Amino acid sequence: MQLVRQLEKDFQLSVASDLIFNAQTAEELVVETQFFLEKVAVNTPAKFSSLLYRIDVAEADINNLQAGNLAEYLEQVTFLVLKREFQKVYIRNTL
Repeated sequence: MQLVRQLEKDFQLSVASDLIFNAQTAEELVVETQFFLEKVAVNTPAKFSSLLYRIDVAEADINNLQAGNLAEYLEQVTFLVLKREFQKVYIRNTL
């Protein structure tokens, strides 16, 4: 799955070179992405910012998030991350 490989590439370059995604379904990918994002956000906030920059999530989109707690925030960030990664894969395959 190209989307999983793209996620791994960006996470490995920004967070940890040994990080691997094992998701086999879309639902698993969402859960796993959110888990890794939470781990990075809580343990290494600087790497979290670097990761969002590498993935190229629009800063305006991040600033517009309406979340009451960390779980809601990470759920919304997960959506933005997966959306942007999908766009990268789609564009690469259609051009």
